[in-house]
Amino acid sequence: MRYSILYEFNNAKAIMIYQRYLADIVSTQIPIGGTVMIHGYTDIIGGEAHNLELSLARANNVKTILENALSKAGRSDVKFEVTGSGEDQSLAPFDNKFPEERFYNRTVIIDIIRAK
Repeated sequence: MRYSILYEFNNAKAIMIYQRYLADIVSTQIPIGGTVMIHGYTDIIGGEAHNLELSLARANNVKTILENALSKAGRSDVKFEVTGSGEDQSLAPFDNKFPEERFYNRTVIIDIIRAK
């Protein structure tokens, strides 16, 4: 299963509606013993080092929200893998030529994998 959320420009804190979405919807879809792979991205505006740090901060923000929701449900059986790709064009979900593409690259993609 794959989910994604968008972030505001140069921000690593999910807006409230996405926080609720992650806690109330996404966390409930994580199977017992599952793995959650969280990939953070940015657009190309700003320095490369800053964007790499920002993408990882976004991914960790999602991890924290999911961990808190799972903890409230009494769960600690989930493995997390967190990566930040910054503005790396070879990994970006979209091109960065137009404002709309840059907007959609300010994202975190969440992949949920069942335990084997």
